[in-house]
Amino acid sequence: MKSLLKLSGVTKIYNQGKIDESSVFDNFGFEVGKGQFISIVGSNGSGKTTLLNIISGNAVPTSGKVELADADGTMRDITKAKEYVRAKRIGRVFQDPSLGTAPYMTIAENLALAENKGKRAGLKFALNKKKTDYYRGLVEPLGLGLEDKMNVAVSSLSGGQRQALSLVISTLTPLDLLLLDEHTASLDPKTSEIIMRLTDKIIREKNLTAIMVTHNLRYAVEYGNRIIMFDKGKAVVDAAGEDKEKWDINSLLKVFNAISIECGN
Repeated sequence: MKSLLKLSGVTKIYNQGKIDESSVFDNFGFEVGKGQFISIVGSNGSGKTTLLNIISGNAVPTSGKVELADADGTMRDITKAKEYVRAKRIGRVFQDPSLGTAPYMTIAENLALAENKGKRAGLKFALNKKKTDYYRGLVEPLGLGLEDKMNVAVSSLSGGQRQALSLVISTLTPLDLLLLDEHTASLDPKTSEIIMRLTDKIIREKNLTAIMVTHNLRYAVEYGNRIIMFDKGKAVVDAAGEDKEKWDINSLLKVFNAISIECGN
């Protein structure tokens, strides 16, 4: 399997030199193969979200290297690349549905902005009838009625509708990598199930490489082809393919509880 992403010797120290200095990663290595759908679990503070921040460019490692493969497979150093530069190739869906959309713009306007990311195009040009019909066709398969609300402000949508729209927005233009940052955590159980099915459908149809951070062990077991459990910035479980199939909720809980006992919880 060809590598898409590689972290080498990554160390991340917060508040370095201050009394509240803390380290999340220490000489950490991590590699993602093209086409993998990785589920990452672990307790709060184990490094899950910090990993996504380092990959997306939201956080800069104290030391180490982050590389992303070009179309021809050549690994390119993106350690110092800005977040907006990486966003051309790396999409991200957050826990808070409002972070993935412009709330006071309509659904059609949000989709137009996403489609024209990195281009010089005005909304008037983007939002002709042909385009609006195209956007309607994009959201209709979601089954959430968004196709009938194209001129409605996103702020008036439900959390599930906004998160579904965030998924579409994040994957509207060609991507190399999709980051899912606890993207069902703020939703009710029924809506979470809908969003997870949509997530899996989009990843499969677009043949995306994806990393999903989740606290839901069932989702981690049921979805994706690789599972990782973090503890103190280290992968204590890392299983892919057939090895991943050997893990179930009970076996993950056993490891998680052992870690908690070791930490005095």
